[in-house]
Amino acid sequence: MSQHRRVNLPRLRPGAFGGGLGLLVVAAGLLVIGIGWNGAAGAGGEINGIPTLSAQLPWLLSGGILGLGLVVFGAALVIVHNARVDRARLESKLDELVDAVGRPGGSALTPSSAAGIFAAGGASYHRPDCRLVSGRGDVEYVTGSEVAARGLNACRVCRPEIVETLAH
Repeated sequence: MSQHRRVNLPRLRPGAFGGGLGLLVVAAGLLVIGIGWNGAAGAGGEINGIPTLSAQLPWLLSGGILGLGLVVFGAALVIVHNARVDRARLESKLDELVDAVGRPGGSALTPSSAAGIFAAGGASYHRPDCRLVSGRGDVEYVTGSEVAARGLNACRVCRPEIVETLAH
């Protein structure tokens, strides 16, 4: 029996090189416009050595219309490529955000402030749902007596209950 080894070759996707291809098409369009202009201004725009509009017009129209079409098509390729890249970047960031929110230890495990529990900061204490401490993984939750023992000040943003009234 012969063993066949499958080789994974990278798939060629047209969208992967859309930006470079678009710039190439734009350059080709500008070249065609230049050739049309040169043909109209040079010997191609003359009849019997005399420049005439009837000899110049075909050069200008064919070079101008084809060149303009190529420039517009190339610009569309660049725009579509950039939109795809931006969309892929946003989707990856959204996936990271969904993963971060779905991890345990996030806001699902935040205790309620009605239980007499506070989030301790460096010099102040907060309600557990305070925007300054929500979503942080390094938050330490303490009781009112621990807040009083540490001498922590009340947060000015969430304005938790005063600990002295809870301790008495």
